[in-house]
Amino acid sequence: MKSDTTFLGTVLISLCIIAGGIIIGAEIFDIGIPFAPYVMVVLAVLVVIGAAALLLSCRRLESGTAQK
Repeated sequence: MKSDTTFLGTVLISLCIIAGGIIIGAEIFDIGIPFAPYVMVVLAVLVVIGAAALLLSCRRLESGTAQK
């Protein structure tokens, strides 16, 4: 049985978007966050990984229904 990574991808993307919004909001109100640009790059990479997990999960689901 193959694992379904839909939930994992969704949670990863959602948490990265929320964390990015918090960092952007802090920067708007001039609250200094050390290494904020680097954190934003890491969050962007995690969003891409989450999107890849969603795409692979959707393709597995489609191929599983096509074979039946």
